[in-house]
Amino acid sequence: MDMHPARLRLKFTPTVLIVMIIANAYFGSLTGVLKIEDLESWGVSLNSLQQGEWFRLITGSYLSQDGAMALRQLAFAGLTLGWYEWRRGARRTAAMFLFFDILGTLFLMFGLVWALALSGAPGFDQIDFRFDVGMSAGGFGLLGASLYSLTRGRLLLVAGLALLLAKLLIYPDVIADLAHLALLPFGYFIEHLTGSSARAGSR
Repeated sequence: MDMHPARLRLKFTPTVLIVMIIANAYFGSLTGVLKIEDLESWGVSLNSLQQGEWFRLITGSYLSQDGAMALRQLAFAGLTLGWYEWRRGARRTAAMFLFFDILGTLFLMFGLVWALALSGAPGFDQIDFRFDVGMSAGGFGLLGASLYSLTRGRLLLVAGLALLLAKLLIYPDVIADLAHLALLPFGYFIEHLTGSSARAGSR
């Protein structure tokens, strides 16, 4: 029986997890709180990108605000990256994760944050100067892509969107929630365009 031994060796996922652990341990956010100066040095904001500091699209993804967020991010990264890599391999996972994470962050900053900054809406003063960290954009993109591989993936996608919408209404984090609502179906759509053979093989 062919057990596809190559698929049992996850490579990219543990690499990302190790980088996240080392980065958060170094900056003290694995068990404590990320210092403001470190957040402003390595996190990403609309203003920092407008200043040409594109390296933040990478560095911001591997940091967390505090220990609780670090644990959530590590679990979410292990699930979303590991599930996708198990089926599709390390190279495609790395490419898709970077694609979703970078594109999702650009959409977040130059779409949602930019629009909120222009709107002058209450509670969003100086939002273009607020720094963000975390890999949830790439994770939700990969989650949507993995749902496409399932026979009832479309139903699960709708259920996932309903849960995200409920979270937005009950316990809102407007910018992050809207980004997640966009990236989940976007990941599903991209996998539909590029990965239909994987879905056929999973049936």
